[in-house]
Amino acid sequence: MSVLPVLDVSAGPECCPPMSAQALPTQAANQLAPMFKALGDPIRLRLLSLIASTSEICVCDLTDAFEVTGATISHHLRVLRETGLVEAERRGTWVYYRIQKDALDLLGALLAAPRRAEPTVHQDKLISANPDVMRLVADPLRARIVEVLAGGPATTSHLVADTGAKQPNISGHLKLLREAGVVETEPRGRYTFYRLVPDALQGGALHLADLAATARANAGNFRAC
Repeated sequence: MSVLPVLDVSAGPECCPPMSAQALPTQAANQLAPMFKALGDPIRLRLLSLIASTSEICVCDLTDAFEVTGATISHHLRVLRETGLVEAERRGTWVYYRIQKDALDLLGALLAAPRRAEPTVHQDKLISANPDVMRLVADPLRARIVEVLAGGPATTSHLVADTGAKQPNISGHLKLLREAGVVETEPRGRYTFYRLVPDALQGGALHLADLAATARANAGNFRAC
C-alpha cells in the first residue's frame, strides 16, 4: 500500500477572505490559480464530482464512467492530484482516489459572496459541462481584476493602475468576464464603470461547498471492489 504524492494544500494560503471582502494577494492568487485552472476542464470537473460523491473510488470505476481512453483519465487525475484537489492511494494493482476536503473548503470560501434573497443567476448555468467561471478565474490577471472589482465598480483606467497591466489586455479580459456574466457595465457620464456580479461567484462557491459537504457525508461510504 502506498500513497501517491500530492500538492500540500496546507503549504498554500491557509485562509483567504472572500474576494468580495478583500483583494487576494498576488502570491495567493498564483498559488490558487492552478486549482481553478484544473477545474476549467469538463472531464476534470466531472471527475472531481464523482470522487467527492463517495469516500473513495477506484480508478477502474472512474474510467468506466467516461467515453475516453484510460490514458486520458489518468492524465486528468494526475492534474487533479498535483494541484491538491484529490489524493490517491495505491493498493495492489489499483489506485483509489479521495477528495481533499480542505482544498474545496478553501476555494469555496474564496468565492463566497453575500447571498441575495433571490439569486438572478443559477449555479447550474455557471458550473456545468462548460464551467466558464472556473476557467475565467484560473487566469491570474482575471483573478486580480475580479479582486479589484470586489472592492467596488471601477473603470478600465482604474484597473490598469491597480494591476499594472496594459489597457488592451485589461479590455480583453473584461470582455470575457462580461460574456460569462461575471462583470456588468454601468455608464456614468463619459466613463464606463465595471461592476462585479456577486451571484456569479456565489454559484461557483455553492458548487464547491456542495462537493465538500457531499464528501463529508460519504466519508464512510466505501464502495465494493
